Amino acid sequence: MEFENFINNDLNKITEGEAKNHNVLVFAFVGDAVFTLFVREYFASNSTFKAGVLHTKTSKFVKASFQAKLYELLEQNLLTDYEKVIGKSARNAHTNNIAKNATVDDYKKATSFEAVIGYLYMTNQNQRLMQLLDYCKNEF
Repeated sequence: MEFENFINNDLNKITEGEAKNHNVLVFAFVGDAVFTLFVREYFASNSTFKAGVLHTKTSKFVKASFQAKLYELLEQNLLTDYEKVIGKSARNAHTNNIAKNATVDDYKKATSFEAVIGYLYMTNQNQRLMQLLDYCKNEF
């Protein structure tokens, strides 16, 4: 799978110690991109749809309400205590962004989800990242 090759690069990764000095919303920013690529690659690899149809199909999985659902499932079943701390920090972080087409609660949970994904990606915890993403794939 190409996605695993993508996440296994060491380009600009940080240590877990360095991560403590990063704003969790930066992890959410990166996590959004990582999850979007994961979803797009999954659907592109498992269908013969054209790009426009793929965009329509994948957009429902990368929106806040779906990511909020995923975060709740991960929080209940898989997240470590520290990953929950990352999620809680992201949920409580002050942002000037306004949730579009989502409730404030869903937006905050989606930000938590993205922060955990971004944190794992940025700290090169690729096996753990793939474990969580594979679990999420069951909801597609």
